[in-house]
Amino acid sequence: MFMPALFGMSVTNLAEEPLPDQPLTTPPPGRTANLTDPDSNAHQVYITAAICILFILVFAILRIYSNISIRRHRTIDDYTFMVATVCTLVYIGLVIALLKKGLFGTHVWELTLGDLKNTPFLLVLLLESLRGPFVWLIKLSLFQLYLHLFGTLRWMNCVVWLGIVVTGLFYLSITVAKLAMCAPRGSQTYIMAVSTSNCSRAKVLGVITGVFNILSDLYLLIVPIPAILGLNIRTPKKMGTLAVFMTGMIAVIASVLGLIYRIKVNSNTDDTWKIVPFYLAILVEMTCGIVVLCMPAIAQIARHHRGTILGYFHRPNGNGNEQESSIRMTNLPTYSSLRKTVSRVKSKHGHKNSDESEAQIRSEDSGGKALEGITALPEKETV
Repeated sequence: MFMPALFGMSVTNLAEEPLPDQPLTTPPPGRTANLTDPDSNAHQVYITAAICILFILVFAILRIYSNISIRRHRTIDDYTFMVATVCTLVYIGLVIALLKKGLFGTHVWELTLGDLKNTPFLLVLLLESLRGPFVWLIKLSLFQLYLHLFGTLRWMNCVVWLGIVVTGLFYLSITVAKLAMCAPRGSQTYIMAVSTSNCSRAKVLGVITGVFNILSDLYLLIVPIPAILGLNIRTPKKMGTLAVFMTGMIAVIASVLGLIYRIKVNSNTDDTWKIVPFYLAILVEMTCGIVVLCMPAIAQIARHHRGTILGYFHRPNGNGNEQESSIRMTNLPTYSSLRKTVSRVKSKHGHKNSDESEAQIRSEDSGGKALEGITALPEKETV
């Protein structure tokens, strides 16, 4: 979190004192302060935010379309996904509003005390406080998706609920700690509160959060792998399912970038300039989370409309390429096929006709229905 105390000056009586038209700090050797038209890298956030909003809206619309036109029903992870999507868009809007004020994205030696006074530090504190809960909503949606798809597996229920509780408690504690360290007390204004040495120490919480984001994203990436590898389906279909969930690697990469820029901001005195790449990493990280949540729906859309898609990209030439592409497309998973297959895997040891059932499934696959026609076998009683 950016703190004016890092500049080595007191802003306690800023509201009462005259505001000198001079830089907050001395420019580094070879640089001169341009107070009338300072350099700004805020445009990087505006461009990135526009791209992120486009991706979020496109993928969210596709997921909604899948729910309405293909699945024709909604589950609890769909509702948490919508809440997480709205919160992500709100966060992007707040970041843009903050950078519009001109403080962040400008070199510290090209800022004056007047720039500090005109900055809404309430918005700074709000962004720092909301980021954790908003990120948790994205992770919660993915956890609930795992419960929806693999909920019949007892061990999956345990690890998913463990992840929900641990991540929820962590982000709640970080948010409470930031508010306790940086919220104004008594007659303090927001700029006075965030300029205290106590609030400056909150920067370490950002690094801790960055490390936890990486670990929790890796946890989310690894959790479904054993369940998918244990599915009683053909290897190509199993690899297609893994590929869909391995798109979570982009969220892990974004979390690593977020941690790198957190450390850079903490170790740099020109943090009003360096904080822009940090915000870029945060926006990309949250957007990647939303995109990953939509990937199973994208796979379902591609499978449902495979005939139209193949007809658009391939012209008949009699060499069998269309049939080969169609086979690849049927290797993509669907919500219902995964849930039914997981149910079969759980109870397969209690049935003698497993091979016959698998043959029937493969026959349905060849007809283009894939695993949609699987009827879950009754579960075996657990003693």
